[in-house]
Amino acid sequence: MNSKKLLLYSSVFAIQGLSNTVIPILPELAGEGSTSPAVSSLLYSGYFIGALLTLLPFGILADRIGNLKVVSLGITLTLISGIFISISDNLWVLGTSRFVEGLGCGAFFPAAYSMIADWKDSHQSLGEFNFLLNAGLAAGVFFSGMLAELEIKTAINIFTLLAFLSFIFLLRETRGQTPDNSGRKKDEYGTSKRVKPPGEPHENRTGFKPGMYLEKTRETFFENGFWKLWGISVVLYGATGVLNSNYADYSAGFLTKPELGFAISASYLAAMLSSLAAGRTKAKNKSIIRAGIVLAAAGILFSLKVPLLAFFLIGAGGGAAVLGLVAAVSRVSSSGIAMGLFNTGIYAGLGLIPVFGSLFIGPLGYESVFLGSGLVLLTMLFVKFE
Repeated sequence: MNSKKLLLYSSVFAIQGLSNTVIPILPELAGEGSTSPAVSSLLYSGYFIGALLTLLPFGILADRIGNLKVVSLGITLTLISGIFISISDNLWVLGTSRFVEGLGCGAFFPAAYSMIADWKDSHQSLGEFNFLLNAGLAAGVFFSGMLAELEIKTAINIFTLLAFLSFIFLLRETRGQTPDNSGRKKDEYGTSKRVKPPGEPHENRTGFKPGMYLEKTRETFFENGFWKLWGISVVLYGATGVLNSNYADYSAGFLTKPELGFAISASYLAAMLSSLAAGRTKAKNKSIIRAGIVLAAAGILFSLKVPLLAFFLIGAGGGAAVLGLVAAVSRVSSSGIAMGLFNTGIYAGLGLIPVFGSLFIGPLGYESVFLGSGLVLLTMLFVKFE
């Protein structure tokens, strides 16, 4: 494994693990007397809102200054936020730190996906990357639940340390690196499959032209059904986000913290397995995406009665669907703009839909909101795309 893969793979595990350590302990982090669904959802969603606001800008920045520099920023912001979450119990500090953590995510993922999309073994590497992404999510939520009785922030401290180790890998990788003419880093291992066509003009790096990037963004969004893939990602992650952000409160009467952590971690274990399988299958992206939607929706519907099976199905569906979505997007474009724009769909779903959905829990109840989100997700099967 070359050093760039090691950096991306270790970083995605730490970043995602740290982001998920808060889920089983959201009521405790929100504080006694402040544990309404809206407060817990806001603390949960602060991370995703931060990512949502910055995924596209950082994707554009990656095209201008190079993917590795933007990946570096993401890792650094993650480490800083983890330190503050570890040492503070103030709700404002926690909320701000979750937002900054989201900024780090917004920097990391468009650049990381753009790097991977340009590798010769991109499809397999994407499966491995998503395997470790979900492994981090699983480990974060599992250890957070299992170690909560020892000390409420034990898992947060552990993943902050892992983020620090990724930061050390980053310092080693960035020594002596020089950008190529396209703003991307040269790959000393020869794994890049990106070839600049003869006569293609180099990007003008002497000045920033907002109008040009707005036009590129508009063209990408409406190119080859990209907007349909974007919409599916919003609904998929929004529907599962409603469940994840509220399940700790919903299940308080029948699941302990370790049981909750184990159940939610099962979703990421399933996503790990489905990511590897989808990365090696020869099935069309369309088929992979639709199979993932069906599995995820079934999991949401099962969540009221069989938590372990429910989260396993949600994870298997989400892991398969996102791999199909990213692969489909990369066929349109592997640029930082395209990957940043696509990821805004994921984090629009994760950051906004849970807050919106929590507003209906009071009048309708948890069960009705969960079932409704599952049914809305199933409507994505009727979206036609290539």
